[in-house]
Amino acid sequence: MIASIRRHLCGEGGETGQLTRSAFLGLLVTAAVALPAGRALAAGRWRIAPVTDLDRFYDAWQERFNAFDLDAMLDLYVADAVYVNPEGKHLIGHAGLRADFESMFAVRPVIDLHDRHHIAYRDTAITTNRWTMTIPKPDGSKETLTGGGIEVVRKQADGGWRFLIDDASRAAG
Repeated sequence: MIASIRRHLCGEGGETGQLTRSAFLGLLVTAAVALPAGRALAAGRWRIAPVTDLDRFYDAWQERFNAFDLDAMLDLYVADAVYVNPEGKHLIGHAGLRADFESMFAVRPVIDLHDRHHIAYRDTAITTNRWTMTIPKPDGSKETLTGGGIEVVRKQADGGWRFLIDDASRAAG
C-alpha cells in the first residue's frame, strides 16, 4: 500500500507527480480498508461478532460447529476455559479446545442441541442442553451419538457471552 501511495505521489524517477482528486479518494478508501484488515490479520483472524443474547448462544454454537468454523467456535470460550469433551477428557484453554475440535471436525459431524435451558444471575449463567451428533461413516452409513451438557457462561466486556466451563460429557437421559 505504501508503494502504491509513493507511486502516485512521486513519479517513477522520484519527481513529484500529479495526484488527481479521484486517485486521492481511492487511496483513502484503500487505506481505510487495508489498515483495519491488516490489524485483523495480524491478530490471526477477522473480528467475530460476539453473541450478546443469551437465548441465541446455543444457536450460535450449533451453527459454528456445523459450519466447522474453528475460530468462531473458539471465540465462544474465554481463553482459559475448562472443557470436558464427550469422552470425559478435561482440556484447558484454546489450545486444548482447538486440538479437540479439529479432530472432531475431521469426521464432519452434525450436531443438534435441544432441550436448552439457562438460569442467569447478572453476568453469569448456568446452562444445560441435550445433544445428538450424527457422524458419517466411510461406507455411507451414519453413527448417532447422544449426550448432554452443563455449562457456565459469563458476559464479557464486549457484551458477548462466553463459556467458562463446558462439560459435554453428560449422558443423555
